[in-house]
This record gives sequence, structure tokens and C-alpha cells, in this order.
Amino acid sequence: MSIIESLRTSLETFKRSSLGPQPKDIYAAQHWEMAGAHAMLVNALLNVYEKSSSVPQDKVQAFIEYALQWYAALDHHHRWEENIYYPLYSPKFSTETIVAEHETFHSGVEKLREYLTSCLPAGTVWGYSQTVGPQEQQKFDDVHFRTLIDDFADALVTHLVQEIGYLEPEKIRASGLTEGEVKHIADVSEKHMKSMPPFTFLIYTIIHTPKESGFPPVPGFVRNFLAPYIFYLPNRRLWQFAPEL
Repeated sequence: MSIIESLRTSLETFKRSSLGPQPKDIYAAQHWEMAGAHAMLVNALLNVYEKSSSVPQDKVQAFIEYALQWYAALDHHHRWEENIYYPLYSPKFSTETIVAEHETFHSGVEKLREYLTSCLPAGTVWGYSQTVGPQEQQKFDDVHFRTLIDDFADALVTHLVQEIGYLEPEKIRASGLTEGEVKHIADVSEKHMKSMPPFTFLIYTIIHTPKESGFPPVPGFVRNFLAPYIFYLPNRRLWQFAPEL
């Protein structure tokens, strides 16, 4: 199976598990949210992979910065899991296996980040306010870009698919975690997500989540007004590469 086929197949899996609005059942909501986040990440990776071969020369820098938004989103997602979300499941629900899987693709993802930043001018701000240091800028090679993704995509997809299997509602419930404890996990997570920058993190999540899903669970005013008319504008040069909604 090609990388594109693998990404598309996993995307369908995540779409099915994140359809519609957020479930009212707190256990089901964890599964739905994780599937929604994974649908967003895979949809965005598939998009940047496919579009990389046809970027006009005068838009290459914007495309590289756009691709780095994917890296920033994935990196944040896994740091959140490792440092905030999954520790709250302990000790009733073991997440060690889930977190350990991050190592299967981490080095490959970091190589992608290193390559992309090497293709930007020194001083360029990317991701969530990170800055490219002094360097001799490389020329972007779209074939090399896709080869770097090829090297880690299968391991990443395998992890993302297995993770929503770990978080099936009945498994979380069977662990003995009470509704109150799971609600606390959700509340801590929500507070953290609200602290993230809306002009990059939130808008990126909204515009890359497949339309069949209500993820991320934000108020209608945010999704239908603030996102398209306020949050979208400062970085619209990047969002020109986003999938059509």
C-alpha cells in the first residue's frame, strides 16, 4: 500500500469514529475527540504531501511555513498526551504502551522539521512562535520532502489507529475511572487547549478537520464567526494551501 493509500485508509477510520457532534457520554467523548484530532492530523499530512509537487516557486516559503504548522500541531498533540492528558489516567488506566509508540516515528518527524526549517531564511518565525536560527538556507526539494514523510508515515498511522482502539469507551469505563475522574481529565485538557494561540493552533485545527466531524468542540460563534473572519486572516498566506472546505 502506498503512503497516500495508507493515509486515506486511516483517515476513513478516524472519520467514522468522530462523526457528528461531541458525544454527551464522557467516556465516548474521549474516543471521539482523539479520533477527531487524528482525522485532522492525517487529513493535513495527506494534503501537504499531495500538494508539495505543484507549489509555484514564488510560494515555496509560504508552503514550507504551512508544512511546519503540521509539525507544530503533531508535536503539540504528543507533548500534550505525554505531559498532561495521559498522566491523568494513571494509575487506573495504563497508557504506557500508547506513549511508548511515539518513539517509532519521533526521529523521522524531527528530521522533517530539521529539513523544513533549513529551507527558510534565518529569523523566520514558524509554528507556535519559534524562530529559525542563523544558517545557510537550503533550496526546497519536494521529492526529498515526500521521501522524509515516507520514512515515518506508516509508523505514525499505525500508532494513530491503534490509539483510538486503546481509548474505546468500554475500555476506559472498565478501568474503574469514574465519570467524575474522566470529566476532570476532560476539563484539564480543555483548559490547556484554550491557552493555545487561536491564530495558528485553533484555526489550523478547524480548517483541517473533515467536515463530517464536529471536532474541535468549540462554540458555534467561534467556529462560524471568529474562525473564518478573525482567526483566519493573519496567516491567510499559509492557509491558501489548506484543503477545500
